Amino acid sequence: MAQMNKGEKTRDHILKTTRAIIVANGFHNTSISAIIEATGVKKGNLYYHFASKDDIGLAVLEDAKEEFFTFLAESFKGDSPCAKVIHSCRAIFKEQKKNNFVGGCLFGNAALEMSDNNSRFAEVIHEVFSRWVAEIERYLLLSGDGCSQHLKLAPHLLAKTIVATMEGGIMMSRVSKDQTDLEDCLTVIGALLGE
Repeated sequence: MAQMNKGEKTRDHILKTTRAIIVANGFHNTSISAIIEATGVKKGNLYYHFASKDDIGLAVLEDAKEEFFTFLAESFKGDSPCAKVIHSCRAIFKEQKKNNFVGGCLFGNAALEMSDNNSRFAEVIHEVFSRWVAEIERYLLLSGDGCSQHLKLAPHLLAKTIVATMEGGIMMSRVSKDQTDLEDCLTVIGALLGE
């Protein structure tokens, strides 16, 4: 990977710092002044990199999306397609646990807060969830009937159910600050996949 120049480093610093604020407070509750204070950049420098608060938010989502796709690709590990899907879900659990279930999922949060009133945000979020479902579906298809022989569900529907179950578990653990809520969802996913 190429070295970042000073401008790229500043932009990356703004994105990563703003992401943490948005995860903690939501997009609407994140002000430009809070971003300036947290990043330590001057207002003019912030607007040199981003034309508006919406542009910052969109860039944060795009940056997080690319990180998530890389994380997702590396998370499918195991001896069988079913084991790979389960390992991927557990890897997401570990990431949430690392953050003590504070903040939840940036994409899930943004979907609830922004997708009805900002089509550009909705497009990025839709891409994230669609790709996540597609990756799980790909492994389910590789397993033949191995993952869900006892179910009469198409792999695409099962993949959607797994993503929805993970997102719901993340939200519940965020509210309760109790890992059991997300662990229970992992147990259900394991049962769905015959593990």
